[in-house]
Amino acid sequence: MENKTAPQATLLDMIFDGRNKAYGAYLLRRLYHRHLSQALLMAVSLSTLLISLPVIGTKLFGEDDRAVVPETKPRLREMISVQLPKIEEKVEPVRQQEPASPKPAGKTIRNVTYKVEQDQLVRNEQIPTQEDLKTANASTVTSEGNGLGRIDDPMAGTGPGTGGTGEGAGTAPEKTEIFISVQDMPEFEGGMKKLMDFVGRNLRYPRAAQSQGVEGTVVTSFVVSPTGELTDISILKGLGYGTEEEVVRVLSKMPRWKPGIQNGRAVPVRMTLPIRLELK
Repeated sequence: MENKTAPQATLLDMIFDGRNKAYGAYLLRRLYHRHLSQALLMAVSLSTLLISLPVIGTKLFGEDDRAVVPETKPRLREMISVQLPKIEEKVEPVRQQEPASPKPAGKTIRNVTYKVEQDQLVRNEQIPTQEDLKTANASTVTSEGNGLGRIDDPMAGTGPGTGGTGEGAGTAPEKTEIFISVQDMPEFEGGMKKLMDFVGRNLRYPRAAQSQGVEGTVVTSFVVSPTGELTDISILKGLGYGTEEEVVRVLSKMPRWKPGIQNGRAVPVRMTLPIRLELK
């Protein structure tokens, strides 16, 4: 007797046992896993293709490095305050004056002064006359000299006259010291973010810089006065093509800052501000 092995029945065969399998529902259920696998494979392939499209496009067509658009607003990337080193003043050494050569000794006559003394203490001194003083200088001792010295007339003036004795009441103005670092540094109203917004809104790219594709950093220097105004605005590093003039224009119309404070009082402080200019 021959043994035959019956095929293993599936759940689907048990459900449709004794029913019409040619209706279509049996075939759909039988091919369900195949359809699911095909749909999953198609979804994965399509997603991979969409993700790879930018890379493929760059490889095939390249990438435009810069697109210049007229009237574009610059983007302010970085604004950093830099402290400049204090410039030391060079002091020239003082030249020592050479000692004056000794003047030739002139003839002198001891000038006797009057003083009341007791008779036994008084010495007989010859009092010089005015005629004697015309040919000799008054001194504490009498000497003949070498005949080359100058005889000063005690009655004659030796210097120029003065025209008046009035005294001035004014005082010379004191030079204001400009600080580089203080206890409370100056600050724009609203902080760095508000400062970046102000520069970004008001600064316009010059057309010459746009046509040449000029980008980079303009480094500015200015002094924040005790009243908060910006003075002595200068350019430490520029890019040309009108960018320096535009940055100075924007800084000149900037509102007042909070001034720097040193020892409880407002003082002028020099600040340095780099502004990054880019074309979008």
